[in-house]
Amino acid sequence: MKYEVFACKHKAQVGQRPVRVGEAIMTCRKFKSLVIILIATFSCTIHICAQPQSAKQTYNFTRALEEVKKGNKSEAMDFLTKEIAENPGNGYAHMTIAILQADAEDYGDAMKSVNMAIKKLPKKDKEYMARAFASRAHLYTIAGDTIQALNDFNQAIKINPDDADILETYGQLLYEMKRYSDANEIYNRMVAANPTSVMGYMGLGRNAYASGNYDEAIRQYNIVIKMYDDYSSGYSFRAESYLKQGKYLEAVDDIMKSLSLDNDAKAHHYLFEFPDNQLTLVISKLRGMSVKNPHDAEWQYYIAQLYQSKKKYNEAIEAARKAFDIDAHPVFLEMIADCQQELGEYAQALEAITQAQQMRPDDLDLISSKADILGESGDIEGAITEWTRYIDKTPDFFGGYYRRGFFEDNSGQTDNALEDYDMAIMLNPDYAYSYLGKGDMLMRNGQTDEAMAAYRKVIELDTVPNNSSCAMYAFLALGEKDKAVDFMEKVIANDSTDCGNYYDGSCFYSRLGDLDKSLTHLRTAFEKGFRRFHHVMSDDDLEALRATDGFKSLMDEYTAIKEREASVEPKTDLTSERVEIPFTPDGGCVSVKCSINELPLSFIFDTGASIVSLSQVEANFMLKNGYLKLEDFVGSGRIVDANGDISEGTIVNLRDVDFGGLKLNNVRASVVRNQKAPLLLGQSVLGRLGSIEIDNPGKKLIITHSK
Repeated sequence: MKYEVFACKHKAQVGQRPVRVGEAIMTCRKFKSLVIILIATFSCTIHICAQPQSAKQTYNFTRALEEVKKGNKSEAMDFLTKEIAENPGNGYAHMTIAILQADAEDYGDAMKSVNMAIKKLPKKDKEYMARAFASRAHLYTIAGDTIQALNDFNQAIKINPDDADILETYGQLLYEMKRYSDANEIYNRMVAANPTSVMGYMGLGRNAYASGNYDEAIRQYNIVIKMYDDYSSGYSFRAESYLKQGKYLEAVDDIMKSLSLDNDAKAHHYLFEFPDNQLTLVISKLRGMSVKNPHDAEWQYYIAQLYQSKKKYNEAIEAARKAFDIDAHPVFLEMIADCQQELGEYAQALEAITQAQQMRPDDLDLISSKADILGESGDIEGAITEWTRYIDKTPDFFGGYYRRGFFEDNSGQTDNALEDYDMAIMLNPDYAYSYLGKGDMLMRNGQTDEAMAAYRKVIELDTVPNNSSCAMYAFLALGEKDKAVDFMEKVIANDSTDCGNYYDGSCFYSRLGDLDKSLTHLRTAFEKGFRRFHHVMSDDDLEALRATDGFKSLMDEYTAIKEREASVEPKTDLTSERVEIPFTPDGGCVSVKCSINELPLSFIFDTGASIVSLSQVEANFMLKNGYLKLEDFVGSGRIVDANGDISEGTIVNLRDVDFGGLKLNNVRASVVRNQKAPLLLGQSVLGRLGSIEIDNPGKKLIITHSK
C-alpha cells in the first residue's frame, strides 16, 4: 500500500512557508482567531504591564505586574495569590490571575477569576469593566456558548461603546457565526468612529467576499491600500476576490506585492490556488521578482514549491538549487531530496539529505526524511536505524514508532513491528494506520481474534474517505468486500488528482485478486506522476500483480519514460575534490585566511553559526573603501545611518568569498554591533562546500566537495 507519512511530521508541507505556516490570520492590524485572541486581549488591551491608575498600589500587585512583564509567570502568580489573600477585593488582581490562567489554557479557572474581576472592579472604570466582559465573552466563545458570548459583548459595548478592540473582536464573532449584516453594523461603527480604521474596512471587505459580492470587497480593500500602501493583507485579501472573478493578472500582481512586503501567509496560500492553465503566468511573475531581488532566496523557493505541488519535480529541483545558491539553508536541500525521492532518484536524494544533515545534524525532519529515503531505496535496516535515532530524540512522539514498525513489518521483524505499533497506539490511540499494522502482524502470528479487533478499530477511526485513509484494507481483512470496494472508490473520488490514491487502488485490487483493475489503477498512478518504482517492486500488496506480463510491460514502458524525463536537462557529471586548508588556532577556535570581495581577511570557522557575520567596523571599512556597494545590501530597511555607518542586523551580499582556492559567489552576511566581533564563517558558506573535517594535529581543514 501507499505507506502513510504521518501527518504530525514536524516540517512544513507543500504549499506552506518554512517559517510562517498556513492560512493568514491578521494580528495587530490583522484578524485573529477567537481562541488565540483571548491572551492577546488580556495582555495587550488590558495593559497588563502597566498598573491601572485606579488600582490599589500594593506591594504584591506591583511586583506581580513586574514579574509578568519579565515573563516570569509562576512568580507573578505567587505574588497575586498573596495579593488576593491580603486584598480580596482587588478586581485588577483577579483580572491578572485570569490572564495567567488563560495563558496556561486553564479556561475553567480563568472564567472563575474573570467573574470575580467583574464583581470587584470599580464600576466607574468603564474601560476595564468593558474589557472584563469582552474577555469573558472570549471564554464563552472557546466553550462554544455563543449566546452568552454575544450577551457579554453587548454589555461591553454598552459600557464603553467606542472601544475599537472590543468592536473588532465582536465583529469577528459575528463573522464566524455568518451573521454578516450584523458584523457590518459593527465594522461601519468602527469606520464612523475612525475613518482610518483599517480593521473596519477590512472587516467590511471580508464580509462582502463571504457574501459573494466581490466588487464590493475589492472596493473596501482599495480604501485600505490607498491609506496604507505597505499593508500586505490589503493586497492578499484583494487577490482572493480577483481570483474569484477570474482576474488572474490582477490577482497575481497583488500576491507578488503582498509577498514582497512581508511574505504574507495568505498571499503564499493563494499562489497554489490558480488553475493549472495559469501556472506559466504565476511562474513568470515569480521569476521576475527573483530577478528584481537577486539576493532573496524565497522567490526561487516559491517557484520550487509551486512546481512540486504540480508534481513537476525536475523543475522544482532546479528552482530549489537556485534558492540554495542564494542562501544555503537546509530546507532547500530537503525539498531537493523530497523531489528526487518522488522521482525514484534515491542516491541523489540521499546525497542531498546528508548534506542538509551536515548543516543540522539533530534536525528531526531531516532524520525522518533520510529514514524514508533509505527505506524506499531498499536499505530497510538503514531506515530502521534512522527511525531509532529519531525515537531516541523524541521518545514521546507516536510517529517514530509507527514508521519504524512499518519498516520492521516489511522486513519480516514481526515481533518488533508489533511492539512498535503498540507503542504508537499507546502514545496516540486515534491513529488508524497503527491499528492496521498491528492487525496485519497479529494475523501473521495467527492471532486472528485480536487481529479482527484491531481491524474493527481502524474502521471506527477512519470514517471519512480521504487521501490518508486505510479503512478499505481493514474492511477487506474482515471479509466485507463490498464495503471495502465502496470505501476505496470513495477515496479515489475524493481526490482524483492524487497519484497516491490510484497507487493505493492498485494495491487494494491486487490484494482483492482483481489484477486487471489493479493494473489499470497502477497505470493511472504512473500517468499522474507516481515514480517510486522501487517501492512498487518491493510492496507485498502487489506481489500477485508483479507476476503478470501486463505489469512487466507497464514497468518497461514507464522506466523508459522516467529515463526520458530525467534527460530533459542533461546532468553534468560531478567529481569530488579534496582540498586541505591550513588554519591557525585562535583561543580554542579555528582561524583561516580568506578574501571577501578581494579584501584580505581572516575568519573564524564556526559550524554553529547560521550565516556569515562581520562587525560594524569591518562592514563600515568595506563600504567606505569600495569593497561593498549599496546594491550589495539585502532588504529595504534603513541600512546606513546619518554618519554613513551600517546599522546592526543589516544583511549584506558578499559577491566573492575565496579561501584556500575555493570560490563562492553571493554569500549572505549579517552585521553585528560588537566592534571586536570576529568574522564568523557560518552555514551559509559551509553548507555549500560539502563534507568538512577538522584535522587538529595537522592544523588543517579537509573539505571534500563536488566540482
